[in-house]
Amino acid sequence: MNKRKVEELIPKAYKFLKEVGIANDNDEISETFVGYLSSYGASIQTGSLIGTICYFEKNEGKEKEACRINRAIEKLIDKDELRKYVMDGKNISTKKEEITNALISLKLAANLYKKIEDKEKNDGKHRE
Repeated sequence: MNKRKVEELIPKAYKFLKEVGIANDNDEISETFVGYLSSYGASIQTGSLIGTICYFEKNEGKEKEACRINRAIEKLIDKDELRKYVMDGKNISTKKEEITNALISLKLAANLYKKIEDKEKNDGKHRE
């Protein structure tokens, strides 16, 4: 991780969280997406960079919106398709650091938003 690079990316990350639909126009972010950001980072560190990117890209069901994290990372590192970018097999350690820096900046930028519960969770609390 490059602290200077992460700090440079935070303002862009804040903007991109809204652009890709992770944060809303009321400066709020779902607790679920905050969890996805943490899971993404842990998965990269304990597993495989390519595996993590593919998992978050192809997630289905309720988690299918987690692919928005890949969209935000693509914007931060200025690449069109994250999966293709890492699958060429070249300079994986450099790419891993670049993606990790972007992810950390997204996690830090997410702290600038008000965290809200998911609507589904909220609706479930009021049912009898």
